[in-house]
This record gives sequence, structure tokens and C-alpha cells, in this order.
Amino acid sequence: MDKIQLTEAQIKAFNEDGYVIARGYYSEKEMTRLQEVAFKDPNLYKNAWEKKDESGATSKVCLWQKTGDDFYSTFSRGRRLVDSAEKIIGEETYHTSTKIMMKEPFVGGAWEWHQDFGYWHQDNLMLYPKSLSCMVAINKATIENGCLQVLKGSHHLGRLDHFKTGDQKGADMKFVTEAMKYHELINVELEPGDVLFFHCNLLHKSNQNRSDKPRWSMICAYNAVSNQAFAENEAVYYPLERLDDRAILDWKAS
Repeated sequence: MDKIQLTEAQIKAFNEDGYVIARGYYSEKEMTRLQEVAFKDPNLYKNAWEKKDESGATSKVCLWQKTGDDFYSTFSRGRRLVDSAEKIIGEETYHTSTKIMMKEPFVGGAWEWHQDFGYWHQDNLMLYPKSLSCMVAINKATIENGCLQVLKGSHHLGRLDHFKTGDQKGADMKFVTEAMKYHELINVELEPGDVLFFHCNLLHKSNQNRSDKPRWSMICAYNAVSNQAFAENEAVYYPLERLDDRAILDWKAS
């Protein structure tokens, strides 16, 4: 399999806009495997947190830090994500978390406007915004089923203050409202296998899922090794051993 990475043009777009969409970054065969594993994995539901939005609607998210020999780690340890994340950050990187977002039909709640660094700065004690997320669409993401929305270029604003809203933290809405006058709102509609790379200070949200289709995604996050937590807390540094891209199709359950 040829090595797959973001191009220089895509990295330039990321730096300008705070995000870039890599269409067809994973093949149909690879996504079929991910769907077969994820949709049948009882541990995702068992270990999921339920997060209510401001109106009380709930989304489920299953999150972990440490990678291993499981199937999901063939993505989070895969060179396809890690090498591109490292090229964007410009430094040696490590994996901080993987999460499966499970927005179920009709009941999947919204995620309020926020920046990931609004969480990571305080919760993970990251000093600098040298981190990003890579969102792999497990199934189709549409406006109807609550796809991600981003404010293009809003990462240039820097980190905004965040406050509790429902079970979540949301960005200070007076700044978000002002930012919407100058930054285009983009609906990030994705096909299975598309990947959204986005900056930790990019403002983003998603609406409730009002459709009869689920919206599932896997988000792998990376940080510069030089930007580890500056004091002891729950954000543990684990060395990252990379896997070749063929690991996804070669993986066998033990």
C-alpha cells in the first residue's frame, strides 16, 4: 500500500483555515472493517459517557488515552494519521486520546460551540496550542444527522474562555457571536472514510440528530511531545509506536 499523507497544499489550507478535509483518506474496505467492529462492540456502550447539551438531549462518547493492539489502535497508531499530524504540528507528537462519538437517531444531543483547547488547556494542563484532532467518519455525516460545524479561520482568535453548559463546556457566546460576523460557518458533511483534521483552537459545534440515521465518528487527538502536561494529572504521556497503514486490513482479533 502506498504511503498516504496530507499534501503540502492541504497543510497550507489547514494553517489558513484551521481545518482541512481529506476525502477518501480510508478505503471502503477499511471502513467496512471499522463499521463491523464498532457497531458490534458492546464495550463502547458499556464504557460510554452520556453528555447532555443545554436542552438536556444526550450524546454518547467513549474515550481512552492508551493505545494498544486493539483494532481502533490500527488507526490511532497508523502512520496515515500520526505522520500527517506531526507534519502539521511541526514537532514530534504523541497520541493523547481516541474517542468514539455516538450520536444516535432522533435522540443524539448537540455539542455546544467550543474549542478543544478550551478543555485541554485546563483539564490536560497543556500550555501551548500545539495539538489537533483527526475525525474519521465511521458513517455518513450530514446536516440532518448533526454533522460538525466549524467557523473557518477561527483558530486565529486564540483560546476563548469556556463555561459549563449542560454536561459540557462551551465557549463564551458573546465572542462566538461576534466571530460569526467574520468567519464563515461550514457544515462538515462527510462520507465514510473522509477525515477532518482540525486545530485545537478552531471553534466547532454540532446540532442534535433529528434524522433516522446515526452519526458515528472516531476522533484521534495528538499533541507535541514538548507540550505535555506541565504538572501531574490524568493526562498521561504514553510513547507512540507507529504502525504501517496495512495494519488495518491485516488486523486479527486475538
